[in-house]
Amino acid sequence: MKNLILSVLAIFAFTLFNTTNAQETIKSQEDLLAKRSAKAKVGEDKLTTKEDKSIKVITNKNTINSSDKKAKLINFNGINYYIIDGIWHTKFKNKYVLKQAPKGARISFLPKNGKMVTMGGMNYYKSNGVFYKKIKGGFYEVARP
Repeated sequence: MKNLILSVLAIFAFTLFNTTNAQETIKSQEDLLAKRSAKAKVGEDKLTTKEDKSIKVITNKNTINSSDKKAKLINFNGINYYIIDGIWHTKFKNKYVLKQAPKGARISFLPKNGKMVTMGGMNYYKSNGVFYKKIKGGFYEVARP
């Protein structure tokens, strides 16, 4: 019984951390965009190079036009996910919206620019913060090590 309670608490803490982390990321992105807007209003068109690069990444990863990139469609639990440059999205109107990769989703390819990592004695492929483990049939499954 103790193990069950500890497991539930660990899952709860992990979920809470991930949710908080995602919210902090969005908040920092909103701050950068607001800063760019404020500088534009007072005639300072340019941010520092680091800030400008961050905003470009934000724009590219939060929402993108559906015509900009080629997406790979994955249907998992009745939801269509689109993988673009190794990043998971869902579609809303004509835009792709950033989403967390769902645990257990299976794909037949590995996104580029990842690397092999070993955690807890298990081998995973990590790309854009998503862990994949190899399963039977040449497929890869989204994992949470």
